[in-house]
Amino acid sequence: MPSLTTYRPVKVADFEATKLNYDAYGTSMIVTAGSTQNLDHTLTDDCLITGAWLVTSDGYCGDTASFQVVDTSGAFTGVPGYVISQFVTHWYLPSTTDTQLELAYPAKIYAGLTLRLVYHSTGVSNPFIAINYKLHKVLV
Repeated sequence: MPSLTTYRPVKVADFEATKLNYDAYGTSMIVTAGSTQNLDHTLTDDCLITGAWLVTSDGYCGDTASFQVVDTSGAFTGVPGYVISQFVTHWYLPSTTDTQLELAYPAKIYAGLTLRLVYHSTGVSNPFIAINYKLHKVLV
């Protein structure tokens, strides 16, 4: 479980295969209609994130998603649940989406932090949501 790593490339073109291991991760859930729910993934290794693929179905035009990095335990900030970064805010979604986000530069996220998708349902059906994170485990 690599943590406290020092490797931090500035752009994807700087990636070195001997210092990274592709480590994509996907997770999904059914959201209760009319509620706001979190879909969390806590990292066990230092990672670089270069994008995500969001899939939804049975949603409602008006549902929104936000993407966050959260210190759920308080180990980094001293405040459990502290939102360190929100890199997508209230992104309006159609009833069904299949959207890929690509970054030209990586963002480093340390082991112990949580990637969070906050989904706000405004309709009467229970939407299915899935997110596939494009992660790269940092080895050094």
